[in-house]
Amino acid sequence: MKKVINEFKTSGGKHCITTALKQVFEYYKYPLTEEMIFGIGSGLSFVYINLDKSPIVSGRTKPFEFEKKLGERLNIEINCKSSSKYKTAFDKTLKLLDDNKPVLVYADMPYLDYLNLGEDRHFGGHAVVIFGYDNETEKFYISDRDNSDNTIRTPNGYISKDYHLVDYKQVEMARSSNHRPFPANNKYLDIKFNDYKQVTSSIIFSAIKETCDNMLNAPAQLLGLNGINKFSKEILKWSKFNEEKLKIAGITNYFMINADGGTGGGIFRKMYGDFLIQASKIVSCEEMEQLGIEYITISNKWDKVGNLMWRLSETTDRQLLKEMSDIIKEIHTNETHVLTKLQEIIK
Repeated sequence: MKKVINEFKTSGGKHCITTALKQVFEYYKYPLTEEMIFGIGSGLSFVYINLDKSPIVSGRTKPFEFEKKLGERLNIEINCKSSSKYKTAFDKTLKLLDDNKPVLVYADMPYLDYLNLGEDRHFGGHAVVIFGYDNETEKFYISDRDNSDNTIRTPNGYISKDYHLVDYKQVEMARSSNHRPFPANNKYLDIKFNDYKQVTSSIIFSAIKETCDNMLNAPAQLLGLNGINKFSKEILKWSKFNEEKLKIAGITNYFMINADGGTGGGIFRKMYGDFLIQASKIVSCEEMEQLGIEYITISNKWDKVGNLMWRLSETTDRQLLKEMSDIIKEIHTNETHVLTKLQEIIK
């Protein structure tokens, strides 16, 4: 048996979960931009994590927490469900597709061959949409964030397909993986739009307030603006790493910062700047638009750090660490200014 939801339109995007949600929202005729989805879910964050293999930074809130917050603000049900047995998840997926419901699932990235990732590059929080299946060929129809008009970079080159036909076995390995961080564990989103609430000024102000509070008043030194300040100091200690660890730290954090890694550019700062610009039209606030433009400028500075990370991975030149530290200190000052101004606006 074969089933493809022909009414489902694939589209590329900047970030995996916002791309997947954008497509599902569009399918159910509740269109929102990726940036609006990101901002309303209070997606912007920062964390510095000092792992043994390589320190790593992230610019967005944890997977699943973001989706929960988005659902609460828009008054829709977004339930993250999972199953201990893949067979149960597989049968449920086919049932939903038979009912013309595309399925937003989480997958561990190395098991999706089209992404060309090394077997140790585990990340089970990657979101894709399954919109069809073919039992004869044993393949799923999967939409990722690449598309014919949206090329994305992988370690082995560029991809730009409207959809991917992926073997059942690959999908099973990707969905049932329990590798950290954020093990996939057969998770998928069950979304119901019954009481959908249009975006209002109060929703926007609530979302921005949470982002400002989390960034300005982070409860730990590794989070928010504290984390950015910590990063500017910790990166100087990388000089003690051996060459292999320096290379891993460089390439890992390049993809955590650059648009190639699915951040939209500047470790999600460009997406947030675009959200503020779009939101400013809804709340009629020119100052918010200006702060959005400033955040895009900040995103360009983050991209400079990302590009230096790439050079670090190629050269292991320790002098690059001081250069990056100086830029990150400047970014800390810039983000503090913008977020403080934002906080004043919403008050």
